[in-house]
Amino acid sequence: MTKEFRVALVGAGYAGQAHAFGYRNAQMADNLSGLRVVLDTVVDPNVELATQVAERYGFERTAADIDEVLKNPAIDAVSVALPNFVYREVLAKALRAGKHVFAEKPLGTSAAEAKELAEIAAESDRVAAVGFSFRRVPAVAAARQAVQQGKIGAAYFARGFYYADYALDPKSPRTWRFSQEKSGGGALIDIGAHVIDLMVHLLGPVKAVLSSSLTTLISERPLPAGGIGHQAKASETETAPVTNDDVALLTLEFESGAVASVQLSRVSAGTPNQLGFEVFGSDGHVSFDSTKSDEYSIFELGKSAAGADGPQRVISGPDMPYYADVSPMRARGTGTGYGEAFIAEIQEFIAAAVNEEAIETTFAATVHPMLVIQAALDSAQSQKPVEIRA
Repeated sequence: MTKEFRVALVGAGYAGQAHAFGYRNAQMADNLSGLRVVLDTVVDPNVELATQVAERYGFERTAADIDEVLKNPAIDAVSVALPNFVYREVLAKALRAGKHVFAEKPLGTSAAEAKELAEIAAESDRVAAVGFSFRRVPAVAAARQAVQQGKIGAAYFARGFYYADYALDPKSPRTWRFSQEKSGGGALIDIGAHVIDLMVHLLGPVKAVLSSSLTTLISERPLPAGGIGHQAKASETETAPVTNDDVALLTLEFESGAVASVQLSRVSAGTPNQLGFEVFGSDGHVSFDSTKSDEYSIFELGKSAAGADGPQRVISGPDMPYYADVSPMRARGTGTGYGEAFIAEIQEFIAAAVNEEAIETTFAATVHPMLVIQAALDSAQSQKPVEIRA
């Protein structure tokens, strides 16, 4: 008999649609064989958008209020992609209603909110996970394996970056993303959460933020005038100040002794969406760039003859984590990247909920990156190093 896993999507914007893409393709995973993933409800107060997303991805119905799905015992899980400032209320309510919860990053607007939500999750017997999709890019996972297996020796220093251009136009509206109170940070938390998580994933816990520079380059924007998220429209007459950062530059020290620089920008002309990292060790280095997401680079000291040594380009394939379960063709070089990472993160979430398999990106595990973000905010204000304190 086929077992069902019913899902409600809460939030029909870009991130919510990425979740929907993941659920629609989740059954590609071998460990979910025999499971029927049912796309039950899209929840969004924008009924027109909810209907469009439901039709596009195959959800059975729509709802304007999350309470409608939380009262439905047939729904096993809710997948949440909402503005940061509503997470504390919505995620707590979903967990207390007995639903498995998958939340888009970040986990609220502050480390304090993340801790509170992690405590609520710990009191529940449900799976509570956060979507750090870039961890599941096969090339990223393989690069991390190389670091963890000591192929580059002891990690010495690293660079992580995320460049985007969604805030480049000064006439784009001042949505919640540009409010420190509602977002918890600008580029630092919006795109920086991904990079900081990857730095922790690669190098272990952060000991301190040694320096932090947070810069607002476009200080005022028009108020929103309809629409949602990145598709919001701008007022022609009313403006408001931007209260968070367009660019963030951090220096991190890890408990291992390694150090890293993190560069974040939401105003990078000509670079709509680019994440990458380099990790240099005593015996080599690894690097990854999301604009070439189906590969990573590795250099291992002494592996090649003098004069012919240098980084090796490694193309993704089924021997790498996640690849076989997300690629439409289980053969090397057929391509994986941004979209497949969402499939992989949803597959892990469902496997954790249904098969009781481990998942790394729990609410509890997400507290540490949020503590790093908080330390970066504090360091930028004090202009002094800030140690990470749980």
